[in-house]
Order: sequence, then structure tokens, then C-alpha cells
Amino acid sequence: MMEVKVRHDMVPVLPAMGPNGTCPACGDAHLLPLGTVFPGMHVLGRYRCGACGITFLRDLPVGHAVSHPVTLGADGAPLGSDRPPVWLVEPLVEAFARPAEGEVRIERRVYREARRVVVLNTLDFLYGHVLLKLYNALHYIDRHPDLGLVVILPRMYAWLIPDGCAEAWIVDLGLGRLQGWYPAIDRFVQERIATYDEVHLARAYSHPDVSGLDLGRFTRVAPFPVERFDELPPHVTFVARQDRLWYRGPVWRFMHRVVRRLGLAGVPGRFFPADQDRLMRRTMALLRRQVPGVTFSVVGLGRATRWGAGVEDLRTQRMDTATETAWCRAYARSQVTVGVHGSNMLLPTALCAGCVEIMPRERLENLAQDISVRYADRLQLFMYRFVDEYAGPRDVARQVASMFRDHRHYRRNNLENIL
Repeated sequence: MMEVKVRHDMVPVLPAMGPNGTCPACGDAHLLPLGTVFPGMHVLGRYRCGACGITFLRDLPVGHAVSHPVTLGADGAPLGSDRPPVWLVEPLVEAFARPAEGEVRIERRVYREARRVVVLNTLDFLYGHVLLKLYNALHYIDRHPDLGLVVILPRMYAWLIPDGCAEAWIVDLGLGRLQGWYPAIDRFVQERIATYDEVHLARAYSHPDVSGLDLGRFTRVAPFPVERFDELPPHVTFVARQDRLWYRGPVWRFMHRVVRRLGLAGVPGRFFPADQDRLMRRTMALLRRQVPGVTFSVVGLGRATRWGAGVEDLRTQRMDTATETAWCRAYARSQVTVGVHGSNMLLPTALCAGCVEIMPRERLENLAQDISVRYADRLQLFMYRFVDEYAGPRDVARQVASMFRDHRHYRRNNLENIL
């Protein structure tokens, strides 16, 4: 068998596959690779054990499978002593048992011809997961110019394809359907990779280090120039989610859950998003007293309302590229973005200077996973702040005002006057 070099950022596929663990039945390390399977979100290798002869599928170490590979027997049953997270295993087992037959439209865009490629599969069922995988693209564009980068991504992310890619394979499936097993996707990918001389898989790390990178290369909007934090007009953007609200207390949160469970979408259902608006209004009023000349933007899926002078409400109930770009421009002129924890904070923090994030208590283990951390030094401790999910307007305004008031002092003492 050909010896294949395995790298930290790539998984070899063609002309030969690399090693991928041991046999789940007998533990032997002599596995014969039989090929790959690209059913959608997962990329698997098919293997036969040279000792006991069983055949099985195993996740190649890309995406979440870098840490949590799933192994399936020929009948689709999970194998091995490892226990990957249920949210990875169960959907894969169910999808394997019920493959989604039928065609899937996939658009192939060719930006430059390449015979040696690295394929970055960003397909996932969660918005933030796709975006975080897509962030990996800059590593391959910048550090491996000898390889053409091929990005596989859902249609709704096509506007974020960065310059420098060799190709993009754009899949016409909504996020909610991307946990499925699609033979049509596998057929498309297999036909394409057979045409190259050399194929690698990008590792597609779930939480890549993006500090020091210009994430504006995805949006075509230049990030806020942090070196001009004190010079530019003060601006704050609020990210207003409708599905994960900023609540004024646990009683409000409990009542909202009851209302949603009862299906009361009328006046009771509208009360809580409206109360979130009241919390934002109060925060803005407090900031106007402490940050002279501050202006605001509000973004998110929802109904725009009238706020008065100095506030631009960019909320909408229908997304398109023009809206996405308008929101990005708001982030990029913001010293601070305020929002509830979630994937809705990834693009804002890729472009703004800093944030104050309202952190639900049950999400503490996911702290900062939704932050596109732009800085590799102490500045990140100053620029990214987290408050409790029931923090009031006064608490949030105090943090935002401190960022404006104390930035110059902090930068001088912690970034400039140091050895």
C-alpha cells in the first residue's frame, strides 16, 4: 500500500487515501481504503479490514469529525467503542437508512483551472457551522497557492465566496435538509474529483483561528479599522433576534416559553419582541448621555419600527444579498455590536471592532464560539465582553460606554507601553 503523508490541514483522497484509525471489530490497523462517500454534510471513507474482512464506513477527519468521527457498519449500525455526540450520530444513522433519492441541483462555478485541488466541504444544517467552516478558505487560498481551492456550500452562502477560489460547487438545499444522505451529491462529487490529478480534503475546522485575517474578504466590506477606534464617529449596532430574545428577567423568559408552546402568535406573542425593543431603547438613551454623538443601527429578522433621529432600523422579514450587505456595512462602521449569543454574532464581530454579548446561562460552555475574534493579543479581552442573559440596559450600557471611554487608556497601557 502506498504510504500517504497526513497533514494537519489536509486529508489526502487522490491518488491515494491516508490512514484512518483501526478496525472497529478486531482493532487491526491494516485497513484497505475502498473509496470515499460524499452524501452531504459528512465525508466518509469506505474501508475493508485486512485481518477480519469486514467493510465499514468512517467519517474522514474533517469538520466535526476531526474530534468526533462516526463509524457505520455495512448495515448502517454505529460501530466502535468511541461515543461521538448523539446530535452527530443519530441524524447520520437515520439519513443512511433513508437516503434522499432524486436529483439535487448543484451549480459549478469555475474561477480558474486547477489539476491539483483541496476541497472544502462547508455543508451543514446550522448557519454558524457553515460560516465557521467557510472561514477555513482563507488558509488554503493564502498558504497553498499551488492548490486550487474548491468550496462546497449551500446556495444562501454563495455571496460569501472569497476571491482566490478555483471553483465553487453551490448546492440548492436549505439548511434544514442538509443532515440528509444524498446519493445525487455523492455522484456529482465523485464525477468531479475523478477529473483531477490530486485531491485533498480541507480539514474544515469548526472553530478556526481567524485573528489577523481580513474577514471582509468574504463580504467585500472592509472591517472597522480598530486603529481609528477613537477617531471615527461613535456607532453601535444592535442585533435583534426573534427566536432568542433579550429578556428583562427569568419570569419574562418563562412566560414567553409558555406563550410559544400554546401557539399564541397574536398579541401575546408580539409582546416579548416588543419588550426587547424597549430594552434596546433604554440602552440607547443611557448611551446618549455617556457617549456624545453616538448613533445606532438595528438589524435582524423582524419588523422595522420608528426609533427617531440617530437610529437606523435595518430589520427585514425577507433576506437577500442587498440586505446582507447593508447589515455588513452597519457592522463595519460600529465600534461595538450588542446582541444575544448565537451564530447571528459571527458576521457582526468579523466586521465591527468589538461587542457586548448577552449570554444565556445554558450556553456558557459555548462561550466565544460565535465570536469572530479579530485580535491575538490582550485587545480581545477589552473588545469582547459578556454579560448575563438577564443583564439590564444599565449593565449593557455601562460596558459599551466603558469601551468608548477607556479604549485609548487600555491600548496605551496594554498594547503600546509593553516590552
